Amino acid sequence: LGKIKLLFVLFFIFLFASNTHGQEGESKTGAWYQYIWSKGLTDNGWGINGDFQYRDYEGIGDFQQFIARAAVTYNFKDTPLTVVGGYGYFSSGAFGESDITSYEHRLHQDALLSQKIGNRLYLGHRIRLEERFVEGQDFRTRFRYMLAARIPFNQTTLSKNAFYAVAWSEIFANGQKDIGDGRTVPLFDRNWSLIGLGYSINDTMKFELGYMRETTETWTKGQLVLHLNHTW
Repeated sequence: LGKIKLLFVLFFIFLFASNTHGQEGESKTGAWYQYIWSKGLTDNGWGINGDFQYRDYEGIGDFQQFIARAAVTYNFKDTPLTVVGGYGYFSSGAFGESDITSYEHRLHQDALLSQKIGNRLYLGHRIRLEERFVEGQDFRTRFRYMLAARIPFNQTTLSKNAFYAVAWSEIFANGQKDIGDGRTVPLFDRNWSLIGLGYSINDTMKFELGYMRETTETWTKGQLVLHLNHTW
């Protein structure tokens, strides 16, 4: 148990290392509402997954983004490795009173790896490549890496009735700096870092509530994240 605590402390150091810079802060906390689903289709590893998300700059009332995403998955037999290929549609709004929206079509490919360390520490790794078709911009790619940790308090598994701590961090890097018409973006796109609590409603549904800090080179903003994970 002592080694698990040490690993979790080191994880938290990694989690918030990127948020120690002097970015300008956004005063209002936003909210992200997420429904994430997955379903196995066959006994030989094939499945599907996806998510629906609504994001708001202020919690409710200032639309930030709507996301609808779906993918095909394949789990390699007797391994913790799953690969994913999918498509997402994004509709994004502008901060403040503006009603202007823009859209994006996005392809993604994932490599997912799950680990259990000791009796209670569950780690998840996700490497993602995105191909982005953003309205008014040239074709873009982006690379992402997420490290997530979950530790149950009242039992050793994340199955039904488990209360657990959750923490994760995801780093984004742009594949191209030039996005058209003389506009550029930095190589480092952003970092998401979250801490929170979760509860396993049953063996197929988990609910999580956390506070996330979103950080770019120039600004940082807090987000409340409400997350429902449903395995059919």
